[in-house]
Amino acid sequence: MVSRKIRRAFVHECGENGTRCCENAFSYLECMPPHEFDAIITDPPYQIGIAGQKWDSKPLPIDWLAYHFHRVLKPNGNVFVFCSDFQFVHWYTELSKYFTNLRKYAWCRSNPMGWIKGRFIESFELGLHACGPDAYFDKSRPYRNHKVTGTCAGRERIKPDADEEKGKGKGQRSLHPTQKPLELIEELVTALTDMGHLILDPFSGTGTLAEAATKLGRRYAVVEFQYRYHRAASRRLKNHDLKST
Repeated sequence: MVSRKIRRAFVHECGENGTRCCENAFSYLECMPPHEFDAIITDPPYQIGIAGQKWDSKPLPIDWLAYHFHRVLKPNGNVFVFCSDFQFVHWYTELSKYFTNLRKYAWCRSNPMGWIKGRFIESFELGLHACGPDAYFDKSRPYRNHKVTGTCAGRERIKPDADEEKGKGKGQRSLHPTQKPLELIEELVTALTDMGHLILDPFSGTGTLAEAATKLGRRYAVVEFQYRYHRAASRRLKNHDLKST
């Protein structure tokens, strides 16, 4: 029997609007041809061990990612990356090697992270938008208000399936700890892409970008290394398809 750890690198699923891959993001990016995507919208690990997650504590090769983001992006494409405070300068430095226009973005959370006691609570998260002079941008409305309600740093409200329920008590029934609200991702998708554009998210978690792209008539390619998050994203997209019919 092939173990899940080995098998997950070969899980590729096709939906009506895109593909979902359970694969290492770095291997996936290396295999992609140049100028494949219209946009990259992603939320990589913050390297701060959010909620005790080991995958969020590992070193992140930001210089390598910036190079490959530029390589696989079309000349008029956009990159948007969420990042932690201490990562921001590194992301800015590396992306500025390939893109002429860089802009900070702040998402003001309605329920800020509160697991650190005895300190002020972090009430916003940073994002960085990078693009060239001819990049697509939706100019039909202003994008000023980034205070979007929704869950962050709690647990993503996607119910685990039966396999994930076994051996877990109350308080252990949830999945991903770094969710961004669907409304927030929809705003980014609308601003940075046009109908039919292909969007990459190489750190897709439980598939928020894929759902937003599907709702808004874009195509997507999402990659997630953790098998249980990939499986949750698959269920999420199937549920969305059922509601749309």
